[in-house]
Amino acid sequence: MGRRAVHSPEELRQLILDASRTIVETNGISGLSAREIARVIGYSPGTLYNIFENLDDILLTLQVQLLGRIVDHLKGVPLGTNGEMNVDALTHAYIEFALENKRMWNLLFAHSVTGPNRVPPPFHEHLDDLACTVRKALAPLAPNATQEELDTTARALFAGVHGISAVAASEKGAHLTPATAQIYAKELTSNFVRGLRSRSEH
Repeated sequence: MGRRAVHSPEELRQLILDASRTIVETNGISGLSAREIARVIGYSPGTLYNIFENLDDILLTLQVQLLGRIVDHLKGVPLGTNGEMNVDALTHAYIEFALENKRMWNLLFAHSVTGPNRVPPPFHEHLDDLACTVRKALAPLAPNATQEELDTTARALFAGVHGISAVAASEKGAHLTPATAQIYAKELTSNFVRGLRSRSEH
């Protein structure tokens, strides 16, 4: 047997993350363990803890990376002056991304950690970026709203759309499934937009 290649800490970190992502995509979160990651990368389980604090640290890093990908994906969606079309375009792209990454998507909020300080700042920064993108899309529908009001509205819409994506990606919904997710999302956003327009008229 040839000698195993010696990897730098950064290379080893990437190996661990790539292996972890593959395991989650294949077997779900339940299939991820230090032993399984070590087996895939050809190192001892103890090696993982020279790079990451624990398994939670690995999972959080994967979540941050996934959020970064969806932020980039949504930033690539062209927005115009029609607020409803903006919302529809972003929602469609969000649901589409979730369903293309079902196993990883279930990792996003299903995995919890102990204590608020455990969540790394980039996680919240990506959520803020998502809210900012939705806020820009909604702006034409609420011209008289303050930035604070618009931010709350954007985060509420994001939470609703994410809920639909999470149920659909889990494939546990009797009616809300990957095949019907876009229909449910459209129902949500249509009512949401109608409410915003009604509010701005009064």
